[in-house]
Amino acid sequence: MKVLVIGATGKIGRRVLKSLAKTHQVTALIRYPELQAEYEKMGARVLTVDVEKELDKKIHEATSGQDAVIIAATAGADGSSKEIELLDRNVAMKAIDAAKKERVRHVVLLSAYGADQPDAAPKELFNFLSANNAADEYIEHSGLNYTIICPVTIVDGAGKGSIEASEDLNDPNGATISETDVATVIAASLDNRGLYGRRIEIMSGSTPINEALDFDSRGEAATAGRTTLRRPQR
Repeated sequence: MKVLVIGATGKIGRRVLKSLAKTHQVTALIRYPELQAEYEKMGARVLTVDVEKELDKKIHEATSGQDAVIIAATAGADGSSKEIELLDRNVAMKAIDAAKKERVRHVVLLSAYGADQPDAAPKELFNFLSANNAADEYIEHSGLNYTIICPVTIVDGAGKGSIEASEDLNDPNGATISETDVATVIAASLDNRGLYGRRIEIMSGSTPINEALDFDSRGEAATAGRTTLRRPQR
């Protein structure tokens, strides 16, 4: 499968790329030319892009011919307002547009737990969750086969290889998940048709990742959109 990873220089995107490059034809869209040789050694085709000046052109070049696109570009909850707007909203939306134009078979979008109701979160998280909300809603109405991955608070460290996953997690307050497990979930979602049209909330847990993502065996139909989604208001 030909797969484009957007945000491949981030901690999660890098882990996703390294995993997929073993079995897929992977293209990495990166911001820093000095990292090109490093990513080529991982087995990836590399396209560098100045996301503030070249994104419209390069995103379509990168997306052309791909079977799947992973959008993992994010400034993170601690990012500046400018970086959040650029990566979590604008890059995501332009990638979705390009994927639709190029008729990409499946798009996996990294979002965040709580993005469906940013007004309910602490004030310092509003910009981050609002940008993710916009990208989530945009892909839900795109007509693409999509999967949205919404991790709770992400922490450093090795993965457990086990999670809890639901379209509506129960009592995730204080829960965390490692960067490694988030990357594993994203990679495992790629070939999982049972996740098409789903927004999946994930946290560290006791269920092996592939089992946790097997929604078909649990008989849970995809909701194809969130009934709880609310457009954020300032």
